[in-house]
Amino acid sequence: MKKIVYGAPRSNTPSGGVKVIYKQSELINQIGAVSAVWHPGEGDYRCTWFENNAQVISGDLNAEDHFVILPEIWATGYSEEFKSKGIKYGIYVQNAYYTHVNLNIRNEKAIIEAYENADIVLSISKDSSRYIQEIFGIKSNKIVLQRYSVDNKIFRPGIKKRKITYMPRKMEQHSNRVISILQSIVPKNWEIKAIDKMNEIEVASHLSESLIFLAFSEFEGLPVPPVEAGICGNIVIGYHGQGGLEYWDKPIYNEINQGDIQNFIEKIMETINKIDLNGVNIDEINSGIEKITDYFSTKNEIYMLQNLIKKVEAL
Repeated sequence: MKKIVYGAPRSNTPSGGVKVIYKQSELINQIGAVSAVWHPGEGDYRCTWFENNAQVISGDLNAEDHFVILPEIWATGYSEEFKSKGIKYGIYVQNAYYTHVNLNIRNEKAIIEAYENADIVLSISKDSSRYIQEIFGIKSNKIVLQRYSVDNKIFRPGIKKRKITYMPRKMEQHSNRVISILQSIVPKNWEIKAIDKMNEIEVASHLSESLIFLAFSEFEGLPVPPVEAGICGNIVIGYHGQGGLEYWDKPIYNEINQGDIQNFIEKIMETINKIDLNGVNIDEINSGIEKITDYFSTKNEIYMLQNLIKKVEAL
């Protein structure tokens, strides 16, 4: 069987999408197939902001040895080259709202052609699958659902503090507005902590301590931070970014319409007041943790990867 090669950028800026690629490449090797992460460019490179044992490669790929999975944002940058070299490829749509990017300025139809010529289109979520089918007209038998998993040995509830966490990396204007108001009205025994420029262990540590996580998700395939926060036992308040709709269920997840800052603040304060008055409903939270942990389990991720391997073997 050909080596399944995942393309990924050379960047040590924390990114849920890159972590997913590394983890799935590792798992493919563990379940009996062969995989590596490909970082185009000179010299060796490996992401180091999280622990991993993935194989990494650089340099040229070939039709005989490799089946390549391109991130959706690279699809038009490599599809013509791979087709001319006879290299079979797939596209991994971790965010359907990045599929509009055309890196081939010579061809205005490059996006549609890249998807039509792809042998497989991996989709991270139900929302992404609908987008691929309805916008690009890709037939369902070409689409392979491929969710990620979250390691609940790393991400798990800890000793809780009166702490609110959020990630300011996306939707900065929204988060600034919410946080600036909160800082003046939350009780003084509550802490507000920005999770930014941290490695995986540091992120997990803060999420395990916090009681409330604020989600500022925008145009997401299947947003990772709210999942990690939910598995750590946080009440998640905020935006699902469309892709998160498939898991945005109570009692863990509380939807706020994007841009409704007033309701965002009101929901946070209502949750704080409930916790201060009655504590946390442990049974409810544990039920939510169990549900989200099972949905994003390694067992489910491996099942989907086995389906991918069968598809590649059949090409």
